[in-house]
Amino acid sequence: MQIVSSNKPVFAGYKLPCSKCGEKGIEGDVCYRPFTRYIVSDYESLILAEQARFTEWTRSSFNPYERRYGGQDLNGKRVCIYRHTAYGDQLMISAVPYYLKTLFPDAMLHLYCDPGILDMWRNNFFLGGSAIPIPISFDVARSYDYHIFYEGMLENNGEPDQNNCYDDFFGMIGLTAVPDRFKRPHIVIRSEDGELARALGLDLTGKYLVYHLAPANKNRCYPPKKGMAFIEMFLDEDEFCDWKVYIVGKVREDESWKREYLECLPKRPNVIDLVGKTKSFRTLIPIVQRASLVVCPDSSVMHLTACFPDVPQITLWGLFHPDDRAKYYPNHYPLTKFGVCPIAPCHNHEFTLPLHNCTKSRGWVDGQQYCQALNAIEPGDIMDKAMEVLT
Repeated sequence: MQIVSSNKPVFAGYKLPCSKCGEKGIEGDVCYRPFTRYIVSDYESLILAEQARFTEWTRSSFNPYERRYGGQDLNGKRVCIYRHTAYGDQLMISAVPYYLKTLFPDAMLHLYCDPGILDMWRNNFFLGGSAIPIPISFDVARSYDYHIFYEGMLENNGEPDQNNCYDDFFGMIGLTAVPDRFKRPHIVIRSEDGELARALGLDLTGKYLVYHLAPANKNRCYPPKKGMAFIEMFLDEDEFCDWKVYIVGKVREDESWKREYLECLPKRPNVIDLVGKTKSFRTLIPIVQRASLVVCPDSSVMHLTACFPDVPQITLWGLFHPDDRAKYYPNHYPLTKFGVCPIAPCHNHEFTLPLHNCTKSRGWVDGQQYCQALNAIEPGDIMDKAMEVLT
C-alpha cells in the first residue's frame, strides 16, 4: 500500500447502481483532496498518476505504519479491512469479518472498498451496517488498532501450486485453525432484496434452474452455444420439462458472442432471458437463494450460491482449479477437462487468453475465443452431472 497526496483536487470516476432500477450508470467521483494523505494500493497509485498527469504527487510506502492483524484478541479493538472491488472478491472476503465477529463480538470492524460495490455490504451488521467507500485517509488508517489489507491476494497469485484462497485469507492474519464451515462467503439478506426481482416480474416459486452465461472475465466464460445446448437437453428430460430456466449474466460487447448467444437462445416459454437485465447485483440474491440448481463458471454467482448451502451448483472450470476457490463449498459439484491442455489450469488472471500456451491445447482452433479446457466440457457432461445431483 502507498501513501499519496496531490497538489490539486483529483476526481476518480466510478459508477453507482441506481436506487430505483439498480442499473449501474450514475456517475460519481471519488475526490482526492489536495494536500491530504491517502492510503491506496500500488495499482491505484499508478492509475491515479495516469489519470492526473499534470498533478504533482508525493508517494511513500505505508509499510512502516501498517499494524497487520495476527490473531490477537480483538474485543474492544478497531480493525480496518481493505479490498478494492469485484463482487466475487468481496463475497470471498466476507468470510473474514464474519469469522472475526464470531470470535470477537465486541470488535469494531470496518471494510473499505470501491463506492460502486457498496450495495453488497448494505445492512451488514458485522461491519456496523455498511462498508466504507475508499479512499482511506492516512490519519484515519493510523487510528485503527490493526489493519487487514488484501491487496493483490487473488489477482497477483498465478502460482500452479497455490493454496485455497480462504486458507490464504485467514493464514495471512495468523488464523490457521479456522473450521471449514467458515471458509465460504456470508451475505446479509435484506427484506428489500426481492424488490428488483419483483419489478422484473419474476416468479421465484416452484422449481427452476439458474444458468450464469457470462462472468466478468470473458476467459472464464463457457461457450454460449454449448450452454444453450445444455439448457435444451435439460428441458427435454421429463422430470425437468416443467422447470423454469433463468439465464443471467453480463452482455458482452463482442458482436460474435452476442450473435452466438441470441441465435442459440432456446425459444421456450419457460426460458427467461435476464442477460443484462439484473442490473443490481443484489437482484441476483433472491433469484439464487430460491433456485433448485445453479450452473455457472468460476464467477461471482458461484460465490453467491455458496452463501446458500441448500442450493446445489454445478461449476465449470478452465483457467483455475476448483480447489483454488471453492474447495470448502458444501454445495459444489465441479466439472473439469484439464487433460486437453498441457498447462491447464494455467491460473491466468488476464482478460485476454494466453494464446502462446492455448495453441498447444488438443483440439485448439485458430481464432477460438474460449479456454480450451472450458470448451472441452460438453453439454452432455453438464447434463450427466445434473442428473447425478438432482436424482
